[in-house]
Amino acid sequence: MPIKKTAVRKSDSREELMDFDDFVARTPKPKSASKAWLFITLILVIIVLGAAIFFVPKLKMNKTAEYQAIFLDNQQVYFAKVVKEDAMSVYLEDVYYIQTQQQVIPATEEGAEDTVKEVPVLVKRGQELHQPSGWMQINRDKIVSIEQIGAESEILKEIEKVKAQN
Repeated sequence: MPIKKTAVRKSDSREELMDFDDFVARTPKPKSASKAWLFITLILVIIVLGAAIFFVPKLKMNKTAEYQAIFLDNQQVYFAKVVKEDAMSVYLEDVYYIQTQQQVIPATEEGAEDTVKEVPVLVKRGQELHQPSGWMQINRDKIVSIEQIGAESEILKEIEKVKAQN
């Protein structure tokens, strides 16, 4: 099959090339309206983020006025004031917990044996052998629930007794 040659005119290709160069050299005209909307949106985002940073920590700090019961996944319960929360931890102060102690009740009759009774005692954190101080930090993934302690609860009355003794 014979190869067909087509003639290319130099003047046509040069005009096409110049048209392409002109096309590439053109720059789009800036739209000032779109820049204004971008600027306004940016300012609004900065204002919203600033307000969130300013107000969110204060909202969390206001709920620390009362005692709360913090239930952990290992069945331990702490009675404390929540002073700070973040994504990973909850921080407590003025922490109390219940510990059972054995109490020996002497026998009233001759020949009878003394009885041992388990008695729950409210303990303030800091009285342990290692004498912890400062806030208590608990990982969020260990917390089952947090509840407010009622104003007339027995725990709150016991906390007041322990405070009065110290």
